[in-house]
Amino acid sequence: MLYLYAITDAPNAPDRPGIDGAPLRTIRDGALVAVASEHDDLRLGPNEDTLWEHETVVESMMEVGAVLPMRMGSAVDRPDAVVALLRERSADFARAIERVRGAVEIGVRGMVTTPGAPPAGSGTAYMREQLERKRKVDAVATRMRDQLVPLVREATAITGSHERMSLRAAYLVDTDRVDGFVRAVERVEDEAGDVALVCTGPWPPYSFSAGVN
Repeated sequence: MLYLYAITDAPNAPDRPGIDGAPLRTIRDGALVAVASEHDDLRLGPNEDTLWEHETVVESMMEVGAVLPMRMGSAVDRPDAVVALLRERSADFARAIERVRGAVEIGVRGMVTTPGAPPAGSGTAYMREQLERKRKVDAVATRMRDQLVPLVREATAITGSHERMSLRAAYLVDTDRVDGFVRAVERVEDEAGDVALVCTGPWPPYSFSAGVN
């Protein structure tokens, strides 16, 4: 079984082991390269160690080239199946690699810190509280769209929960603009006053590798 980590156009695999210490290998077709490890018996489950082994390989690949990370658990039986995948979808993969080249994914999570009283009492009071929660979360989402999206290549839709007073989004940021982007997130937090925003990453561009898996 071949476990797949990512697709790239860099010629060599990282000089490090893969999951369970297995050596990494490359499988290529033209300019496209898949980085994989070979396993006789690989059982993948919700294991934090395995998750980080996968992530570490993908992050190592980012040091030498543009990367389209595969979803955790991606595996095939034979090398020729990988070659067929690269050949069949070569145009899609090439476009996606150019889409993310020179950029990383930054996640932003937000939590409104002044939720007010828990919804209780009459139906009218409950609806009023729900509308106030929605207003606060929507206001933060608007600030994020207006002030952060112009600084990045792409952004996912902002998702959130009015009940939990939370929201999140992912941004594809040029590597040389990450520090400026983080400062912009801090300004949004300061201006909002009643929201805590946290950046995570930089990560491989999982959210912007649509169609890879």
